Amino acid sequence: MSDICVYGTVYNSVGTIEHSIRSVFDPFYTIVVVDNYSTDGTWEKLLELKKEYNLVILRLKSTRGKGRNYALEYCPENSTTAFFDLDSIYNENFHMILKSEITGINVGTLIVKKEEIIKRGGWRNLNAGEDYEFKIRVGFKYTLPVIISKDQKVEGRREARYGKNKISVLYRLLKKYIDSTRALNYSVRDLLGVYKGCLLY
Repeated sequence: MSDICVYGTVYNSVGTIEHSIRSVFDPFYTIVVVDNYSTDGTWEKLLELKKEYNLVILRLKSTRGKGRNYALEYCPENSTTAFFDLDSIYNENFHMILKSEITGINVGTLIVKKEEIIKRGGWRNLNAGEDYEFKIRVGFKYTLPVIISKDQKVEGRREARYGKNKISVLYRLLKKYIDSTRALNYSVRDLLGVYKGCLLY
């Protein structure tokens, strides 16, 4: 079996990371986690979990896309890779598909060789829509209609974890919509069309 690397980014998710990491753990996988300088004890929790789960943990002030690209660098050469969210719990289907050695599969995450991602430009510096943009650009051969994960309950909206006050949360939301627009490759004309369509209803 080829090397398998599971990688992801995290920020202020101290309440969910242990369940998430436990769900993707396999002693034969490399698990790489990039922390975006969390302030809620996430980094300290990762230091504890590193001993039990043999994690590669890194810190980088970054968007989700840039953080995933940084994590990918630490995956073994020629490994089969899958990104994961550290506020989700993964089930046995995730592991069965990863170990099947079939790549180019979209199952929410994208299971693909590290070198294929690098050849196609890696992850883009986006904080929202980065996974959609990534799947479209890197490409895949199959989409399997299986459930591999479930979101854990996170208090408040996702972006609220990143903001220190209401202004910073609003700024994050604005950036999220801008990044989503960039990820889906919308032009200004496309957006104006959407806006006009909304006015009709």
